[in-house]
Amino acid sequence: MRWPADLDPARLRQPDARSCGAASVLGARALLTSWRPDDAPADITGEHRMLTSSRSPRDRFQVPWPRALGTPPWAVANALRALTDQPVATVFVRPRPEIGYDVLREQLRSRPVGVYVGNRWLPRHVVLAVGEIEGGVEVFDPARGRLVPVRERQWAEHRVDVAGWSHFWFVV
Repeated sequence: MRWPADLDPARLRQPDARSCGAASVLGARALLTSWRPDDAPADITGEHRMLTSSRSPRDRFQVPWPRALGTPPWAVANALRALTDQPVATVFVRPRPEIGYDVLREQLRSRPVGVYVGNRWLPRHVVLAVGEIEGGVEVFDPARGRLVPVRERQWAEHRVDVAGWSHFWFVV
């Protein structure tokens, strides 16, 4: 899978500190469909509002979440499920990041993958894994609006170094 040539990743840069999950979900939508943002900040804000509400993208109930805390993993899973029509699970990988990297690569064979990274205590940022590259995985980092290579060793050793976050928490 490759990032769409007609979409500069900077257009999907998150407009605030809490909408990284929404920007990542919209990145997945752009990868999987012909959707492109008209007004990216408004699109991301609207997506964040929907992802933290009690209704999932498939109009199914989901546990609501305070918007100020970002996007919960189950909401990203629901959105990816709606986009791909595939089952999507949230896998906690913090204690075994080397196995998490294998899960990430396996999921990338069929779809873009949401990844939660953070510090050693908490997950704090959502990025979108978009494809395999030699020796690692390329991710869309909505904090910078850029595609970033992350090598296998970085995942396995909790040295992810995306947007200043080191630890690999969840694969969605």
